[in-house]
Amino acid sequence: MMAALGALSPAELVLVAGIFVLGGLVKGAMGFGLPLATMAMLPIFVAVETALAVNILVLLLTNVAQFVQMGEMRATAARFSPVLWGSVAGIPLGAALAAQISDAVLLGTLGAAVLVFSALSMGNVAPTVPPARATPIGWGAGILGGAVAVLTTVPGPIYVMYLLGLGVDRRSFLSALSLFFIVTALLTAGTYLALGFFTPERLVLAAVAFPAALLGMWLGTALTARMSVARFRSLVLLVLAVLGANLLWRAVLG
Repeated sequence: MMAALGALSPAELVLVAGIFVLGGLVKGAMGFGLPLATMAMLPIFVAVETALAVNILVLLLTNVAQFVQMGEMRATAARFSPVLWGSVAGIPLGAALAAQISDAVLLGTLGAAVLVFSALSMGNVAPTVPPARATPIGWGAGILGGAVAVLTTVPGPIYVMYLLGLGVDRRSFLSALSLFFIVTALLTAGTYLALGFFTPERLVLAAVAFPAALLGMWLGTALTARMSVARFRSLVLLVLAVLGANLLWRAVLG
């Protein structure tokens, strides 16, 4: 049953915190996936607008924390600036296309592309991003990611496929993803602010959820800290495939 914050019992608050521990664990291990985990369960206990508002704040803060933790802030911003600027450009493009493309078509297309990419990558036949073409392809990935962020709130697969194509190491992968998500989360949060989503009650709930997500991130990072590059890549592809299947399912339901 959906409830306002004031109607949440202590047990429900603990459940909400537990949801963000789980979401943080996924993010700490993979570098992405927090919204996928939290938004699948959070609307059971709170209104959808509350879930969106809390989720975007936690997403922004956890990505800032992860970005700082990786310790490659300046190098990441310089190396992936085409993706960042492309994402900024893609936001208004997505807004302009919102009335032209149905959610079902977009989610289905994105889900199918993600599944094909995951399957090819698991078979070691996926296309790679040549270093000489990293900049133009980065611009394309950024524009597409920004547009998808507005249209579906799920830009992660675009960024993940680009980084896997480049073959970056785990630390650079996590640092870059965090920075990409910071940019899109900031722009999305600005939209939510204009819509009046950030009430005092929701800010308090975000204050409960954020440390829970940090705890989950710490657990996820600890679980994968000693993981080999090959195993980490396989795990990322597996989660990406699950995300692609979820997008296709949402398209069918939509």
